Amino acid sequence: MSIAQHLISKGFPDVIKGTYVRGKTEFRDFLYEKRGCSLLEAEMLIDALEKNGKIEFSRFRKAMRYGTWEIHNKP
Repeated sequence: MSIAQHLISKGFPDVIKGTYVRGKTEFRDFLYEKRGCSLLEAEMLIDALEKNGKIEFSRFRKAMRYGTWEIHNKP
């Protein structure tokens, strides 16, 4: 998971604006390309990063589709 976090932190800005699904898909596809893993493995890595607070989605307002993805603990 630390390799995934390193790749995400190097490949994206600190904050990404958009929807939850769009951002998560971009992270997944990025890991899929960079690590050469399966889409399922990339999705599981993103889920683990989110669960452990390494990436986080915050909505602009409650029940709103749009918000920001933040990448924590950038090296």
